[in-house]
Amino acid sequence: MWQTRAGEGTGRQLLRVLRTMNARLRPDWHAKYAWREVDRVDPPKRPAKNRVSDFRETSQPYDEATAREQASRCIQCPNPSCVAACPLETPIVELLALAADGQFKEAAQLLFATTTLPEIASHVCPGGRRCEAACVLEGRAEPVPIRSITRFLVDYGWKHGLSEPPVAPLTGRRVAVIGSGICGLVAADALSRRGYAVTVLDSRQKPGGRMMNGLPGFRVDTKLVGRRVELLERRGVRFRMNVVCGRDVHLRDLRREFDAVFLGFNRSDAVPLEVPGAALRGVFPADAFVRQSGSGATPGEPTPEVRGRRVVVLGGGDTAMDALRTAIRRGAREALCVYRRDAATMAADREEYANALEEGAQFVFLSQPVAVIGNSAGEVTAVRCRNTELGDPDVSEQPEVKLRADIEFDVPADVVLVAYGFGPARLPRVGDFAEVVVDERGRIVVDAGQMTNLPGVFAGGSIVRGPAPLSEVVCDAREAAAAMDRYLAARRSNR
Repeated sequence: MWQTRAGEGTGRQLLRVLRTMNARLRPDWHAKYAWREVDRVDPPKRPAKNRVSDFRETSQPYDEATAREQASRCIQCPNPSCVAACPLETPIVELLALAADGQFKEAAQLLFATTTLPEIASHVCPGGRRCEAACVLEGRAEPVPIRSITRFLVDYGWKHGLSEPPVAPLTGRRVAVIGSGICGLVAADALSRRGYAVTVLDSRQKPGGRMMNGLPGFRVDTKLVGRRVELLERRGVRFRMNVVCGRDVHLRDLRREFDAVFLGFNRSDAVPLEVPGAALRGVFPADAFVRQSGSGATPGEPTPEVRGRRVVVLGGGDTAMDALRTAIRRGAREALCVYRRDAATMAADREEYANALEEGAQFVFLSQPVAVIGNSAGEVTAVRCRNTELGDPDVSEQPEVKLRADIEFDVPADVVLVAYGFGPARLPRVGDFAEVVVDERGRIVVDAGQMTNLPGVFAGGSIVRGPAPLSEVVCDAREAAAAMDRYLAARRSNR
């Protein structure tokens, strides 16, 4: 059992203590070469035939023996590339050392002390598992399953009643956070830990952004998000839902009521299908279909009926995988994805692609829709496609897509779900929100401290960066919270 000196309560102080212990841990490291003797084992999956009948999570967590064995495969690099690759600076080496030694309680406590929203980060990895891709074992053996071990530690901590580090005393200052997705929740968590009274405002019915209102249950357990919201509420964070910026609340009122404001919402429209026939009956946005199958339905949205029908999903990202797997659970006769690139360059998470295949989804690669075909009643009957070929990488570092001159072919369809991603998040240009300076693309302009042109109004995430990896959104929220703390501390000292 380790402990810090009295008064040392922060995760980083705890981490320094553990790193001084690492020299003592390594001489007794019994599994330095376990990676050669122990195969990587991923968490067990529920059989596909069982999981397609519900929306519960696909994978099950490790048991203690497997978690310890898999953690022992880490060779404890002196300069770990996994840590360098992790955008959240997770103390991976120390976590794996403790887990391999069976010190699960200590490992979970370290994770809680050093990671913002650890239960969400471990189940929906904001780094895209860069840590595993950077593992030095890559190329020699399968990398250490870092995310799965982290998930085990989070679950272990919750089950054993571990508490999070104490928060700072109340400062008497009030802060508003607009947006309750990951960006807003991270900012609210960080600010409330620093002793600020935080109020989160959001236009949705339930806090949690797409995690609670858009992602299907097989991707993320909404109970995790709900538990985090409850923890924040117990800490004093208030949630004001069904509030639309520019309609129900104005920036001048927020600036008068609160000492600082953080703009961290990411409401954006789905990219539409722009080919002949896109307006036929039976063409729907894929994200709306997925939302309606969960708890994030929008009143008045048309609901596609897919039972017994041929469903064609256009696109190759995670939303496309969600739509395919949801359609199968809703009784679709066929669920087929048409994607203009190949499987190797598909944007979707590899695990989600594998899950979709296991559950019966079909794929047509190197094909691009050029029209939607309908009958005399205006209903979809097919998607007309043309073959593509891949060229040199474009500005996004993805291979350029070129249409081939081959004969076009039709893919039969009764329902078409469009999963072409989302447009940029935009600040509503109504009322005094229009005073916030934006660039030519509509993104909010911030300074080095993430403050807008309006003193005390900060912003971060997609509304500043445009479409961005989740890791950058999380980092923005944490850095903005620190900048807001510095700003408010300076104002206190100047009085």
